[in-house]
Amino acid sequence: MEPLLNYALDGNGVLVHVDNVPKGKACGCFCPSCGKPLYARKGVVRAHHFSHAYDHNCKGAYETVLHLLAKEILQEAGQIMLPPSSDAIFPSGLVKIHNIEIEKWDEHYRIKPDAEGIMENGERLFIEFLVSHKVDEKKRQVIIDNHLKCIEIDINFLALDKAELYEFLTQSNEYREWVKPLSLVKNESDKASICYSTTRKPVYGVARDMLKRIFDENTLFLHPYKQYEKHFSMFNTDVIFDLRELGYDVCDVHTKFRGFKCDLLFSKSQSEGKDISVSINVRGRRRKENFRHPKDLLIVDIVLKYGTSVDEIKDRWAYAVIAETYDTKVYYTYDDKNNKQNHFPFAKIHSFAS
Repeated sequence: MEPLLNYALDGNGVLVHVDNVPKGKACGCFCPSCGKPLYARKGVVRAHHFSHAYDHNCKGAYETVLHLLAKEILQEAGQIMLPPSSDAIFPSGLVKIHNIEIEKWDEHYRIKPDAEGIMENGERLFIEFLVSHKVDEKKRQVIIDNHLKCIEIDINFLALDKAELYEFLTQSNEYREWVKPLSLVKNESDKASICYSTTRKPVYGVARDMLKRIFDENTLFLHPYKQYEKHFSMFNTDVIFDLRELGYDVCDVHTKFRGFKCDLLFSKSQSEGKDISVSINVRGRRRKENFRHPKDLLIVDIVLKYGTSVDEIKDRWAYAVIAETYDTKVYYTYDDKNNKQNHFPFAKIHSFAS
């Protein structure tokens, strides 16, 4: 389940916020991704949002709206923060942009950037907003061969919050880069990592499917965890995180949350205020400690030890209690009386939330 959709297109194709349109079908709004009609849900339990009529499943709506909102902000702001640069050819810092045009086809270069404008020094600036796909090789080569100035800004994981997105585009220089020739592989180890197969072993899918089945039949427990002001941590507490008890009743398999890939995504169908979703991912390696992730998402990574087999998962995972002892960092299964059983075949749980 994606975060709530609070922007849509009105009958004139203009991006509008849910608070600025009538309730229900009378809003006259449409999904910018699939074009289907939307309802404006403006009740008292959940935050105001748009939803597709007839429970139509449109996975690209959030990302499409985020893309449109970034372009709208760029036009309104008339400025953009450039990536850091130590190269005299490529400027850095906040620059004003004039004559901004959105998705204009360039007949000479035969490319269509997300946006383009003229900087104060008279140079053209192409801007690409990365949500699902990076600049493809054909477009990249055109930009490089013709010495064009183009920046790519990664807006994945950002909320549909106009003020937050405005600040990100005009006051931060993070998650953006100049489109330049790709760096050559420096050594064999780098080459090996680049060529690493992305095909997942069956054990990951088995573990994910078992978690889903156990949640559908009963619940999942994460132990231990700590909560304060909607911030979750997995350490220094003995409180058990019971997903069902805390109101999580929706489980989506192999989906995305603001562009972040999740093996399992847990959310609440009914909740007051701002929801925090839970992502559980079965992995073969640990993430970097400072990896980028969406806000309002608790991320739990189950990292399988090398050589873990499908049979081990099926035999040992009798109860869905994902646990860590703070002193030894060893995982155990627990029976229904909370008695410690066999070691879990997992190395580490990574958890984050903002």
